[in-house]
Amino acid sequence: MSGKTFGRRAAPVARAMAAQHTPEFGGSGGSGAQAPWTGDPSGPACQSAAAELARSLPVWMTYDGRIHAETYVAAAGAIAGFAAQCTFLAGPRNASDLTHIVTTRAGRKFLFSDALNGMLLARLGAQMAGRAWNVALAAAVASGMPFEQTPEPDHMFAHVAATLGGDREGFPSVGTEHYPHQPGRALLKQVWPRVQQMFEARFEEAHRRFEPTPRRWWGPVAAYGGGRAIIDVRDMLAPRIALTIFMETAIYASKLHPEDL
Repeated sequence: MSGKTFGRRAAPVARAMAAQHTPEFGGSGGSGAQAPWTGDPSGPACQSAAAELARSLPVWMTYDGRIHAETYVAAAGAIAGFAAQCTFLAGPRNASDLTHIVTTRAGRKFLFSDALNGMLLARLGAQMAGRAWNVALAAAVASGMPFEQTPEPDHMFAHVAATLGGDREGFPSVGTEHYPHQPGRALLKQVWPRVQQMFEARFEEAHRRFEPTPRRWWGPVAAYGGGRAIIDVRDMLAPRIALTIFMETAIYASKLHPEDL
């Protein structure tokens, strides 16, 4: 079979996935009709970066002409989570938003903060746009998941916290048959240098197609660009499982201390 194929089932993805790069998609409980950067002076750069991420990630995740669906979705979640952390750390914070650093017995550091969690999930309409959970939920519903089957996000946060320092650290709370090929930290190390280069538009002038993306928009751009993965794999992976993999990997990546990468 020619072209790229997903690993779980032999389904062609190459041109179709490249064409489905728009970060705007509807669905109950998720993103609205407009991207959150609409009207911002850096809006065109954000739109271009989100589209470029959606186009590039499947290429980066292709091995021997195949893409493993769970690993692709997990990588997208890792990008969304760590980008949300970057946006959080770059923004103004008050005393109630202090971040606590937790160190495991192995010496790995993790960031904990209710405000940081809020960069991934928002329950108020005005804050939902660009949050990883809200965008990913919209993608899952658009892929066919009934809204009433939405998993409980609090359970996702609890799973990530409970597995830190253990054998299942960085893996989602799905059956082992749906595990990504690598845990979240390894996936993030693999893709983040390319994502950061893209966000910062560090290309030769002749190859630069858009301007740098301000850090305040890294989280929303990564959520929109990466959330597309849930739709891309809908014929291979149940949307509820894809949502769980995406979001739990995003939560995990959002807690990784930058110095440990």
